[in-house]
Amino acid sequence: MTKMEKATHFSRISRRSLLKAGGALVVSLGAPVALDTVLGIGDAFAQGTKPPLTPDQLSSYIAINADGTVSAFFGKMDMGQGLFVAIGQMVAEELDVPFKAATVIMGDTATSVNQGGASGSTGIQMGGKQMRMAAAEARRVLVDMAAAKLGLPADALAVTDGVVHAKGDETKKASYAELIGGRYFNVELDWNKQIGNLLYAPGKAKPKEAKHYKIVGKPIAREDIAPKVYAQEDFCTDVKLPGMVHGRMIRPAVAGSVPVKVDENSIKDIPGAKVVWEKGFLGVVADKEWGAIKAAEKLKVEWSDAKPPFPDQAALYDHIRSAQVRKREIGGREVGNVDDAFKTAARVVEAEYEWPFQSHACMGPACAMAEVKDG
Repeated sequence: MTKMEKATHFSRISRRSLLKAGGALVVSLGAPVALDTVLGIGDAFAQGTKPPLTPDQLSSYIAINADGTVSAFFGKMDMGQGLFVAIGQMVAEELDVPFKAATVIMGDTATSVNQGGASGSTGIQMGGKQMRMAAAEARRVLVDMAAAKLGLPADALAVTDGVVHAKGDETKKASYAELIGGRYFNVELDWNKQIGNLLYAPGKAKPKEAKHYKIVGKPIAREDIAPKVYAQEDFCTDVKLPGMVHGRMIRPAVAGSVPVKVDENSIKDIPGAKVVWEKGFLGVVADKEWGAIKAAEKLKVEWSDAKPPFPDQAALYDHIRSAQVRKREIGGREVGNVDDAFKTAARVVEAEYEWPFQSHACMGPACAMAEVKDG
């Protein structure tokens, strides 16, 4: 887990909902402006009062800071695959700001919506897709805001390093910081009502074509590697909070088994040790991490009788061969035909291979920091 930035949240009634309930709003700005742009100008939330996190709001993904830099709130974790750089490149590219001006903030449920697991393979494919669309939408809204401010049509404007200017006269300009710096967007996205890896909430903007890329695809050094190599990075286990306790989950020997009897007295000699039992979930907490480890080992638990839901290791390959085929077609270009090739082949070589079934999981125990306050 890398260092994270935190934001303070306060609930607030949205003027967007007030406008929808109360009727029309007429604003004279000297140029035709869409409703979402009016709301973006007149109802940008002040920095530090970020609106509630919902997947259908642009503010849940992108913010322009008071100095014009960009904060990208990414609802996944970088587990070493370089998402900080990759997502930063995508966001900076679509917003037309320097790569160094974009900061990716992830790993904190207080600042980002749930975009799924760490997901090395889907971090870019799915999570990056959403951040790209959000950044493109933010740029569209900012250009519209500049058009209203400068009295020019949006298609007569260009963006260079976070400054919107007239294509033929760069003295006519407005920076992102001037337009909305230090406030949050109040623009609704077209959310597909999915949470996790499948979450997708595009706006009206179309992202750039690859031929126009200036940042994406460039080799940018990963600044997160050296602190990891030299043990200078803060990991989850380095975080300390007042009154913090440490916990361990207790798992059954057979998947599907649940605790039916727990002897809490079996860990009473461990300082601060307590049992957390909620239906099928069982865990222990203690004042110190070593206490939690010892409590997890010593806790006496009676588990329900459950039939193993998985086949024996020795019968695993037969189980896979007889299992129902689950097919997923990616689509795209098809070249050739396998069946026809076999029919006309001079020689066909057949072989069957088996390899160990192994978990695609962490080498060490997963951990997380949870801070619960104000309900």
